[in-house]
Formats: sequence, structure tokens, C-alpha cells
Amino acid sequence: MKSESGEIQRDGLYSLAEFTKRTGLKDWALRAARRAGLRVLYLHGRGFVRGADWFEYVAQVAASVSPSAQ
Repeated sequence: MKSESGEIQRDGLYSLAEFTKRTGLKDWALRAARRAGLRVLYLHGRGFVRGADWFEYVAQVAASVSPSAQ
């Protein structure tokens, strides 16, 4: 079975559909990430995620996890 995930580039811009396909996040996980601080840009009624914002969000989450939980 071919993997649906792909690489996220720091300088890339991804539609929400492409972003979820590349990351493998389900709709509920994307909503949770947005509530937790993942920035989504809207342009002409369509949502986009910048790769740089994804990496910033991941770093923020990693920093908030206690060392004992890792």
C-alpha cells in the first residue's frame, strides 16, 4: 500500500487538503492543532498552512511537553 504522506518544506505553502494529505493528520487532529496554535492563512475563502508555521507549531508543542513524558 502506497503511503499518502509526504514531505513538508519550511518555505512551502500548502492548501489544507494537501497539508492533511502530506502530514497524515485527520480532520479532528488538524482542528486540535489549530486550537493549540497552528496558524492557518485564508486567501479567497481557502485555507493554507505555511511550512514554517508547521515547524514553529511542532517546536512549540515539543517545548511544552515535560521531559518525563518523553
